[in-house]
Amino acid sequence: MNRREVLEIFARHRGDAPAVTGPSFGGRVLHELAHEPATIYNMELAYPTALCLGLALALPDQRVYAVEGDGSMIAGMATLTTVARCAPPNLVVLVINNRSFASTGAQPTAEAGSADLVAIARGAGIGSAVRVSDVGEAEEALSKAAVTPGPHFVVADVEPEDVRTAGSSQAYPFDIVEAAVVFRRALEDRGLVPTIWAV
Repeated sequence: MNRREVLEIFARHRGDAPAVTGPSFGGRVLHELAHEPATIYNMELAYPTALCLGLALALPDQRVYAVEGDGSMIAGMATLTTVARCAPPNLVVLVINNRSFASTGAQPTAEAGSADLVAIARGAGIGSAVRVSDVGEAEEALSKAAVTPGPHFVVADVEPEDVRTAGSSQAYPFDIVEAAVVFRRALEDRGLVPTIWAV
């Protein structure tokens, strides 16, 4: 299973729900596959799940998705204890696990060694944590996460990537400020947050 296959499944089940992606090639791939305005691409390392936790708590009737790389999730592991404590049923965390920091030269992450993000999440108190290793398992986990109470934590093991081609998409919408403004306006347009921008 590769990153693109996982994100195709994710996009199909996500619909237009708010999502935040971590710093990786995944944002480019997702934008190319199924761009939605309610998306912040390329959020800094360790922050997507924390930001989505806040969104999920603030918007309890709206499914919210964090899409992390394993490196970003490892950097933000402490967030998992707060996710477990607050237990927002509308939060889905998808970790794309290629066991490397691919965008900076493919240095191995702790998942390439003895770390196990599923065990860590379960230890933090997220009982739904699951690892998927093929398209069928990813389909089952993400379809379930889209319609059942969470929080859900899905680690998708993907094949190693060639760093020369993994981010070759021409879609590079990663001005974080601009993305945040578009994201906020998308939520305003749906009536999920108050309108504060001048027209």
